[in-house]
Amino acid sequence: MAGNTRGKLKEQFEGVHRNFEWIKQHLEKALGLIREHNPNLSDGVKSLAEGCDTLDELAQKIYSRL
Repeated sequence: MAGNTRGKLKEQFEGVHRNFEWIKQHLEKALGLIREHNPNLSDGVKSLAEGCDTLDELAQKIYSRL
């Protein structure tokens, strides 16, 4: 893989990771707002956060192999 392409790919996966960090922050705030009012929705938000963690881990693994 050409060095230029590798650098561009790494840059893209860094962006993916940063976006997941923002998603997790927003989900934490949402969870704080709904925790007491709607426990079922809280479970959904927690599941979404777990899914995002999994996707972020996969993106980081790809990044580490570039």
